[in-house]
Amino acid sequence: MKNASTHPTVRRARSNDSDIDGAAVRSWLSVVNAYHLCEALMGRRLAELGVRTPEHEILANLRRDPGITQQVLASRCFSAKSHISGLLTLLEGRGWLRREPDPADARAKRLYLEPLGERIAAQTAAVQGAVVAVMVDGESAATLGDVAEAMQRVSARLKAQLTD
Repeated sequence: MKNASTHPTVRRARSNDSDIDGAAVRSWLSVVNAYHLCEALMGRRLAELGVRTPEHEILANLRRDPGITQQVLASRCFSAKSHISGLLTLLEGRGWLRREPDPADARAKRLYLEPLGERIAAQTAAVQGAVVAVMVDGESAATLGDVAEAMQRVSARLKAQLTD
């Protein structure tokens, strides 16, 4: 009797599995590589403004959603509340933001940009916009839509694994 692994159908299936595995790894590595290059370029361009990436993330979130709480901010920045707290103290000391008591919850503070923080946030948003423009230059709307849809599906599968 022939060994099952030498059967042409089995070899073809294993070859296809290997091709899929290889494509998956190449795809994953390309996403990771693009992420790291984006992060490096953002970091370099933000440094020219005297801003670090985590500071930009805070400014961008407060610009987009004034009055959010520190807890919400920490979850959006994928960071520990203690790390965000330290950054908020630093940015507050620079005059970029202020904390106000939450009228509905005495334990919570609402976060708002000060005028100087608004100006810095606008500058860092322009940096982010320029980096995104470089990333998508020459790509069609259809390709960008396909990438967004694929990453949404990937994110949903990963999120489901985290909630199991």
